Amino acid sequence: MTRRREENDTFAEFISRIIVIYLVYLAVLYFSNRANFWRWFLYGIAAIAVFVAAVYLRAKATSYYRKRHLNKILDNLQHAGMEERLINFINRFGFENSRKDGWSFRNRKFDWDRINDLKKELLENGIIKKEKDVFKILQFYIQEKEEKLTRESIRKEPQKFSNLSGTEFEKLLYRLFEAMGYKVELIGKSGDQGGDLIANNEGERILIQAKCYRDWSTGNSAVQQVVGAIKYYDCSKAMVITTSYFTDEAMALAHANKTDLIARKRLQELLQNFLGESWY
Repeated sequence: MTRRREENDTFAEFISRIIVIYLVYLAVLYFSNRANFWRWFLYGIAAIAVFVAAVYLRAKATSYYRKRHLNKILDNLQHAGMEERLINFINRFGFENSRKDGWSFRNRKFDWDRINDLKKELLENGIIKKEKDVFKILQFYIQEKEEKLTRESIRKEPQKFSNLSGTEFEKLLYRLFEAMGYKVELIGKSGDQGGDLIANNEGERILIQAKCYRDWSTGNSAVQQVVGAIKYYDCSKAMVITTSYFTDEAMALAHANKTDLIARKRLQELLQNFLGESWY
């Protein structure tokens, strides 16, 4: 990157000198040979037009080949079944050691050792041919992720919890915790071990159980499930979030096991404060 920038600076300096010499020559011709002045003036206009067209075509060609190269890498990633693994890498390590030196893009920062681990794996699996391609992949998925988050977060119309499926509620919490500064992993699926998401921040791993209920309370079982799964997911803390409310028994059990509970009212406040969305 530095070498390319130096080459561009050298070329720009060369062009600047040519332009200065040309303008000085035009000034001399203007006062000494007006006919030649107009001829060289037209030559200059033509040269500028050709140069601009060449730069434009080169930029278009470069953009085309870069897109084609990126698409080939993405195809390799999908055919190898590693796309989900890469997304999990971004979610898991995107803020790790953020105070140390590392590679960053948008609001994500990765430790160089993590980048090297990923680079090695992609090279070994034939996903990429050049080491620098690892950054192209990360930029693509991070950009896609952030644009989606922005689009979904600017919806202002009131929305109903009752319209959400369990999976949709998990995705809503995913967006919420990302907006709160966490890196988030979606782990909820059939046969999970009692957790739906993992939120990571500064070394703290929070296991989250999401309960999207309509007209009934959230009881002991939700707390028991998440407490029992803490060690399985290597988390340091547990949390249960519900669109309803918690029974007294659930609150007592959560208190005894140092598990955080977020009920409907608090959830509505967080969604409003961090996503700017109204839910009821």
